[in-house]
Amino acid sequence: MLRRFVLVLLGSACAFSLAGCGNSAGLVPVSGKVQYKGEAASGAVVYFHRQGEPGTTRELVPFGIVEEDGRFSLSSADLGSGALPGSYAVLVEWRDEKASGVVPATGKGQTNLLKRSRIHSGPDRLKGRYFNVSKPLLQAEVKPGTNQLEPFELKD
Repeated sequence: MLRRFVLVLLGSACAFSLAGCGNSAGLVPVSGKVQYKGEAASGAVVYFHRQGEPGTTRELVPFGIVEEDGRFSLSSADLGSGALPGSYAVLVEWRDEKASGVVPATGKGQTNLLKRSRIHSGPDRLKGRYFNVSKPLLQAEVKPGTNQLEPFELKD
């Protein structure tokens, strides 16, 4: 009886300690800030492409939409908020809001983000400089636990 109680207690402690480290898909919270010339890059979309680990799933591309204050939080579509721990190439696409309309939502994960922010479909204000996965200008390391990344400062 005592052995069963100890096993239940240990199992509960493990479950509670893991609950704060991410969700059931292994995702951990990731947030940060994107600025261009010292100002918030409001409306930009940040994509995290997992780098160089053999056997990792490359289809999962966490993304976030930069809010009015420059902050973003990553979402992994229908899997939930956050990203898997690992090294990432960070891509940024910032569409011109004056040139076109809003990109329609596709999928449940994007729908919630679009309610908070707008993704525009005009030309990329950064002219593709920050959107080349073969030669990324930005990198990030996502660690187990909550991740508050250093701000990304975009330049000409």
